[in-house]
Amino acid sequence: MNDFVIMTDTDSEIPLWLKKENDLPVFEMPYTLNGVERNYDLGENTDFEAFFNQLAAGADVSTSTRSPYDVEQFFRAELEKGLDILYLGFSSQLSAHFSICEGTKETLQKDFPDRRIVMIDTMRISMPMGLIVIKAVEMKNEGKSMDEIIDWVQLNKLRAQGWFSVDDLMYLKRGGRISGTAAAIGTLMEVKPILTLDDLGRIVVQEKIKGRKKVIKFLESMVEQNIGDPKTSDVCILHANNPEMAQTLKENLSAFGAFKRLWIQDVGPVIGAHTGPGLLAVTFFKKA
Repeated sequence: MNDFVIMTDTDSEIPLWLKKENDLPVFEMPYTLNGVERNYDLGENTDFEAFFNQLAAGADVSTSTRSPYDVEQFFRAELEKGLDILYLGFSSQLSAHFSICEGTKETLQKDFPDRRIVMIDTMRISMPMGLIVIKAVEMKNEGKSMDEIIDWVQLNKLRAQGWFSVDDLMYLKRGGRISGTAAAIGTLMEVKPILTLDDLGRIVVQEKIKGRKKVIKFLESMVEQNIGDPKTSDVCILHANNPEMAQTLKENLSAFGAFKRLWIQDVGPVIGAHTGPGLLAVTFFKKA
């Protein structure tokens, strides 16, 4: 049986420490700010505050895929080491990236017929996907086989949940993540919609709330109603230049009891290009 490597991309927004401690190959997804393209590096050299301040000031921002050649080289480097590959990718409903990954598999499999290449569409993005990667890495470190991890991911990936609020729906509308009608209605009504990922990996509106304090209460209630045993649960709070609300949410959640891990993390510029500044989110695995 060949050794294997878990691979992912920066749209998982896994913590930088996880990548470094486990030497994870992570494909860097691109974003373009005022005509300059950069690849997101999980925050190693990213000024989050400056990025969102530029967005708030009207900077032009967009995201895209990278070339099939870049994707192929990413996988080829690990195959040349004699490793099998388990790639956990972000939702195919939100980008063509996963399709490009699958498209490289045929070529790579011909060049490396003895290697096993498994690509899983997690149907998640950002930290809901990141939590899946964290668990998969933990399982590998515990000595679980590639098949055991694959089975667990396929069975549990839709349990990875995220609820998030944004200040301006037009960022999601421009990126094609929600309809223009939904964005316009939300803006006119001055509501703060709560969005989530459905079982097909699409971003959908779950609730419409007025008032920032009510947003925090709603996110708290989602954790309280849906999480399993806090002592075995990871909970990540994400924000985009919104540290005060993130800290308040963390303090309120701490009252539920001790979590396995409870931490605050900045949203990266690729995801942030579609949410804009002001985002607040909570992510965790819901109870089975």
